[in-house]
Amino acid sequence: MGPTQKLFSTKYRWLAIAIVTVAFNGAAAAPTNDPLTGLPVYPGVTGSNSLPQSGFCGKQMQKDFYIVMGNKVDVVTKWYVGHLPGYRKYHAVIDGRSQDTFFSPDGSAEVTVTGTRAGPAVYSISYGRFQPGLTTRETVSFSRSRKGCD
Repeated sequence: MGPTQKLFSTKYRWLAIAIVTVAFNGAAAAPTNDPLTGLPVYPGVTGSNSLPQSGFCGKQMQKDFYIVMGNKVDVVTKWYVGHLPGYRKYHAVIDGRSQDTFFSPDGSAEVTVTGTRAGPAVYSISYGRFQPGLTTRETVSFSRSRKGCD
């Protein structure tokens, strides 16, 4: 059996279909907007994980979490500056990781770009929804410590 015949044999045809299906589903899974917040998602992200519901400053908080490897923090942060007009940006270093957090004007939505430990690459991007929205003082506290209301 020649290489072309092998490629089109039943056994290999199913393998090719499986590979194409997985590739297509992976590409389709890349959201353009986060389902929780509706905010734009950095290109190349391939899916989110919802984190357990929690609270911050006595307000309900829901989070989506994306793992992102290989992109530089400054490039991703600059992308969000351009895609989140009117959002306040806060920068902090927590546990050796840079964190750039963007808050909506009403404090109800946030995006945080977290870097790798002591490196220029992005580790994750998270999206949050707060009900009711955080005050300016609470957004500063969230961006600096995430331990509670300072």
